[in-house]
Amino acid sequence: MERIKNILLNVIGSSLLAFGVCAFVEPFGMIVGGATGIALVVHRLIGVNVSTVAFIVNMGVLIPGYIFGGKKLVLGSAFSSLVFPLALAVFERIPSITSIADNTMLACICGGIVCGSGIGLVMKSGGSTGGLDIPVLLIHKYFKFPVNTVMNITDSIIMLAQIPFSAITGVIYGLIYTYIMTHSLDIVLSFGEERLKITIISEEYEEICYALTSHDYGVTRIMALGGYTNTPIHKLESVMVSERYRKAQKLIEEIDPTAFITIEKVRDVKGRGFTLEREWIEMDW
Repeated sequence: MERIKNILLNVIGSSLLAFGVCAFVEPFGMIVGGATGIALVVHRLIGVNVSTVAFIVNMGVLIPGYIFGGKKLVLGSAFSSLVFPLALAVFERIPSITSIADNTMLACICGGIVCGSGIGLVMKSGGSTGGLDIPVLLIHKYFKFPVNTVMNITDSIIMLAQIPFSAITGVIYGLIYTYIMTHSLDIVLSFGEERLKITIISEEYEEICYALTSHDYGVTRIMALGGYTNTPIHKLESVMVSERYRKAQKLIEEIDPTAFITIEKVRDVKGRGFTLEREWIEMDW
């Protein structure tokens, strides 16, 4: 079932990305990075379809990726490397798709949201969008350069190569598109994964700790030192889904209305109670 879910997410994500490129990015001459950027450069130079170039680039990197990186490296990219160019080819054959947005700013916003969401869904499925991900990982493997640095350099070179084919406004809109796309990607990746970490400082820490654990909240007690009074204090920390925070706050304030509480958002929480089954231990309070 999980495998079917991941395949569906990959197909939907790759299709959204292809739709965003065909409907918003390509018609308005915005500059982008990655394999899509290379495909747009070649398309503007010699008129070859973006889907054809994207397919050639994606397939071209899978072979060296398999040879130098092994089977594991290419498995995450292979499926998307096929689906994305295929979806591009389908959308390229729908002429009316380019008239969805009637101005560049609208295309910039819609393109960033759609493409970022598409990439996010693909990454949530455990795959990647193919293209330059594999060369970047190979460079990191053999030359130990940071992945982000290599990716930023390659994307910058590809985007610079598109400047001769775009007006200065196209470059500016491309940067805005990239900003919106990155944030949309971040939102999709964190959707359903965001948690709240609350920190509580109170003289009634024992009673608060008991109340929270009795209501199925995980709590950690930490010894600390008051900065002004220089006296030992007990600090409680608990990570929870945001929907359960109000109940926790009510429990704390019923015991100590003057409790000092801070809240921060955390993501990608791992461990028991979240990604692993809870382990129940009988406690003698």
